[in-house]
Amino acid sequence: MLDDVLISVENNGFTVEDFVGYVKKDTTFYMGFKHLRYYTHNYESELNIFNKKGKVIGTLRKEGIHYSNGEKAWLVNDTIFNEGKILKRNGEYKYYTPEAFDEVFFPKDTIDVSLTMSEEKNEKDSQNMRDAKTIGFSIGTDGVEQTKGGLSKKLAVFDISMQQYYDYTISDTIYKGKECYVFVVKIKKEIKAKDREKALIRKIASYFDKENFNVIYREYKFVYKHFLIDLDMDVFVHMDYVNRKHVPTEIYYKGFWNVLFFKAERAEFMLKNTNYLVN
Repeated sequence: MLDDVLISVENNGFTVEDFVGYVKKDTTFYMGFKHLRYYTHNYESELNIFNKKGKVIGTLRKEGIHYSNGEKAWLVNDTIFNEGKILKRNGEYKYYTPEAFDEVFFPKDTIDVSLTMSEEKNEKDSQNMRDAKTIGFSIGTDGVEQTKGGLSKKLAVFDISMQQYYDYTISDTIYKGKECYVFVVKIKKEIKAKDREKALIRKIASYFDKENFNVIYREYKFVYKHFLIDLDMDVFVHMDYVNRKHVPTEIYYKGFWNVLFFKAERAEFMLKNTNYLVN
């Protein structure tokens, strides 16, 4: 569906089919996150864990500097504050959620960094990291290796078998002073409740900068109920430019997940990245 914007070769130099092709093959979002690790910057984060009633039972805050020399990157935490039920007596996390965010954003050891785009898997990544990259950076992919509950098929929002559940909308907007195309994949309102459960991705919205087609904003909504997995997650990612380099500036996550044999977790995570040192 086209909403207040006309896509045509005459007006834009590409067709609707071309546009969807750009969306499916986009690598700018992924490169933005490679820049996050490649360039030195300051970070400030807060993670909250909630109980069933929505009350905060644990908080973890971090502030520091992500250093990089273009080959290696490492973190120096200036401040780490925690209270409530975050750590065990031995100092390890009580929950999986902070472990997952540490792996993605706050690696404990020095890591390799590069701006080279490669489809080859990093053997050092855990399976959870690989799946997070696949889900986060490739809209509509079915390349997720986790097979619990048949998740991989349900991520392929462009697959013919999944198209019956979604509306696909192209519009435009102004975001942070930039003219953008907006591409939204959203579950159809008329879908019956039992059929809604077949769609893990309930919404993906991407704002593409009209000047260069970089993803400048993206949001995700995941809902899934299965006897192995029960989850409800929202993710919002804000991007910007520093010396013409495309970088993530704010990331927000709020979600619930419950996996068989694990304790259910409800969490909220906020990350701000500032003062990028970009040549």
